[in-house]
Amino acid sequence: MLQRVRSTRSFRLWTCCLPGYRSSPAAPVTLGRRHFSGRLGEGDEIPKHIAYVPQYFDFKAFRKALREKKDSLSEAELREVRREYALPPPEGWTILDFLEQMNFGDGAEDVANLFEQWKDFISMSARDIRRIPDITAEQQRRLDKYITLYNHGLWPRVSADEFHQRFAGKPLENEGKPWTTEDDELLLQLASPGESGGYDVSFGDPWIYISWEMQRREEEVQQRYIDLVVRPKEKSVRHELAITKASRPLHMHRRFRMIPPDLYIVPSQDNFPLAEPAFELPEAFKKYRQDDIFVKA
Repeated sequence: MLQRVRSTRSFRLWTCCLPGYRSSPAAPVTLGRRHFSGRLGEGDEIPKHIAYVPQYFDFKAFRKALREKKDSLSEAELREVRREYALPPPEGWTILDFLEQMNFGDGAEDVANLFEQWKDFISMSARDIRRIPDITAEQQRRLDKYITLYNHGLWPRVSADEFHQRFAGKPLENEGKPWTTEDDELLLQLASPGESGGYDVSFGDPWIYISWEMQRREEEVQQRYIDLVVRPKEKSVRHELAITKASRPLHMHRRFRMIPPDLYIVPSQDNFPLAEPAFELPEAFKKYRQDDIFVKA
């Protein structure tokens, strides 16, 4: 019976199972430690969980509290980083001027009075903006938008020269310099197949890696490779070009075309010389040939 009590969470047994009790067989009774202490023999152990309220570890609540604690610590660290690297205000601007320039609306002065320093205001995140009392959802969205634009240097508007100066980036080491024989040899080596230690220009788009190796822009490197390899190769062979009536649109109706007209881009003969027409039609097909379709250039 003790094994049954240990294995259950409810300690309500029927009196008919207990010796010494005279009660109705159908009447339940709740047992406690005092009952078992008077009826156990020497050496028997009383279950410790009897008559004590079971306590459970709420692992779900623990994980939630732990996650909230980690988020708060991370947010506090990010806030300090944003404050440290916050951009200074425009010349003569205050927090109130910022709110007025972005057309914040009613309550601009109350919001400006909540912040002691410019860094505290301009380093706010979306979560911090939602904590500001007595402002509408539209004001929250506009404030988040203009703070983000300001921190990225996109607002307020500046001149085109200053804008390009902000986002010009750092020039590469060899950018704009004339090409030398050593540069050409390095370019051909980097453009060679992988077995030779190159990036293999015939597979994928390796120009971003080659340009970084040579410290030049991608367009400059690719154009130099075309001048060194592609253009001489195309000049050394002959090319054929044929346009027949089969490419004309099929007129299903006078106001409807099933196939749109095609645009043909024909390269110049300076880089792609045309071959002499030397097409020979087999004898079996000559009776089906229509000479007016083919126009020799």
